[in-house]
Amino acid sequence: MVSRLKVVGLGGGIGASRLWTALLALGGEIDLTLAVNTGEDLWIHGLRVCPDVDTVLYALSGRQDTERGWGVRNETWRCMQALGEIGGQQWFNLGDRDLAVHLYRTGRLREGDRLSEITSDLAHSFGIGCRVLPATDAEITTRVVTADGRDLHYQQFLVREHANPQVTRTYLRGPALAEPTTGLLADITSADLVVIGPSNPVASLGPILRLAGMRETLSGARERTVAVTPIVDAVPITDPGEQARARSRTRLLTAVGLAPTPAGVAAFYTDVAATFILDRADLAQLSAVEKEQVLVIALDTLLHRGVDPEPLIATLVAAAQHSS
Repeated sequence: MVSRLKVVGLGGGIGASRLWTALLALGGEIDLTLAVNTGEDLWIHGLRVCPDVDTVLYALSGRQDTERGWGVRNETWRCMQALGEIGGQQWFNLGDRDLAVHLYRTGRLREGDRLSEITSDLAHSFGIGCRVLPATDAEITTRVVTADGRDLHYQQFLVREHANPQVTRTYLRGPALAEPTTGLLADITSADLVVIGPSNPVASLGPILRLAGMRETLSGARERTVAVTPIVDAVPITDPGEQARARSRTRLLTAVGLAPTPAGVAAFYTDVAATFILDRADLAQLSAVEKEQVLVIALDTLLHRGVDPEPLIATLVAAAQHSS
């Protein structure tokens, strides 16, 4: 019996969820564990909301509204409408079906259960055929300091402000050395392949990379780690939501002193990923990315634009087979 390839995916949100869905479609060929960012989590209306985790759960279970890219399909908004009628905050929309998940999670957290346990149970109840975990059970929050002096939660910056303000710096609020979810470092060490998803490097991967022991563990697995670009410069973005997410990448990469380009992303991961997947549309940037001391593979990566995922997935599987 041939053993399944062990793959660990890091990242969350809309971009990564598209790739994780394509990987999950391989079924029994791989043993897939997904460690998802929690730095964007927030407490709102008394509820713990986990945007990246929930986006991954909804995508993998077929519940996601793929037109919006977030939330649940066939959603209704009666609760938010009623909330607005009594003067409640409405900048962060929570649909009626989506609220059920936040109520369930918050209730269990208040009973003392860990976020990783709750997330695992949600994945099981949704019929998802892989492990989905928050990267940490600790409560950490990405904060954004704007040029006009405001200190914003990342979701306020992205959703309420549409990522328009210039950013001077970002930082994490929470334990100075938050621990990764139990077993995650061991999973990375024993994995045939680690995939850094096409997520916002600073907002979605930064909090994961800052966990205690994470960069050191990934550095040890560098030759088995592949990063997929979240930036495709040569393809115009017309969707307003995608435009806001692209602005956020630009603002945050600039704030940490990196160019908002594929080469800048490669530089962010240079110590933890030996291979970088560049979109074929950005071949003109190949030499700039190669200067970051990574093996560059050019492929079509924009899965939400109807790109056939098979070449990308086949390349990742081949990388895992080569390392095993």
